[in-house]
Amino acid sequence: MKILITLILVICFSRPPKFEVLTYSNANVHARSIQNFSKNEILLGTNEGKYVLVSKNLKKPVSMYLPSTRHLIKEIRDADKNEHYLFFMQSNDESHVLREKWDGKEDSLLNFSHHGKPVFLDGIALEDSIGFLIGDPVDGDFALFRTQNFGESWETCPGKVFSQANEAAYAASGTTNHLIDGDFVFISGGETSRFIWSSDLGEKWTSTKIPFESCKTCGAYSLAFKNRKEMVTIGGDYTRPNESANTCYYSIDGGLNWSAAKNPPSGYRSCVIFANDVYYACGTNGIDYSKDNGQNWINLSTENGLSMCTDKRHLYISCPKGKVLKMKLIK
Repeated sequence: MKILITLILVICFSRPPKFEVLTYSNANVHARSIQNFSKNEILLGTNEGKYVLVSKNLKKPVSMYLPSTRHLIKEIRDADKNEHYLFFMQSNDESHVLREKWDGKEDSLLNFSHHGKPVFLDGIALEDSIGFLIGDPVDGDFALFRTQNFGESWETCPGKVFSQANEAAYAASGTTNHLIDGDFVFISGGETSRFIWSSDLGEKWTSTKIPFESCKTCGAYSLAFKNRKEMVTIGGDYTRPNESANTCYYSIDGGLNWSAAKNPPSGYRSCVIFANDVYYACGTNGIDYSKDNGQNWINLSTENGLSMCTDKRHLYISCPKGKVLKMKLIK
């Protein structure tokens, strides 16, 4: 009898997760920017430069009532918010961030440059009045910007992070930089992958190498953290989506040292996030999760996932063809 009960429990708890599909647009639209917005909606930034609110409830239609902008913007790769503004970052060589007031009565197109040249922007992170925006290197150092007044004004970070040959940051899912316990942190990839941080709002910087494979399309694509000490970075090589080696590293000492996952994700991954003691990663050939701080990963799905967000109960995965997958968080 005990054996029978055990088998039943194993079968019940090993069933594949149930995904709901939230469809918000047509086959040519996708969103690399996805944010939990409210109790009932998620916020998407699309490849068409549009930002939309999508209902979390399948029975309700897509909400698109965010104020429209008079400015022309291109693909949105990241978005964030504070108590004053919504920010939408576009990734191309025009270096623009759209700033919207919550009431929709004001929108501004913020232009960023580094050494007087346009910047390819990679990620924006906000926490209360502080903001941290990063872009690819220009003339030998990364484009790093900060705000200390809710995004009313931005300035170049005083300290420089000099880039190495063919090193940059990836804008694959808007998860390459973060604010963690007041620290500015970001990851780089390419022929060199690094974890880079500042504990004084960008005055001075420190870096350590992450042992990803070295190539122009390799390296760290996304970073997630449990706390300032424990974190996971994922990536690989997007031109070899089914190669699982060198796709995940974890740190338990604040990024000073990095260890390879024992059983890595099933291939290249563009986004990793953390929720309720579980890490989730998604990429071209699927979605995986880890319950032991990134050491071992289990495959959930073979869906092409671009980026992710969570609320208190659910995981949301943005996919091609105008859809978002929704599933209950793993316990």
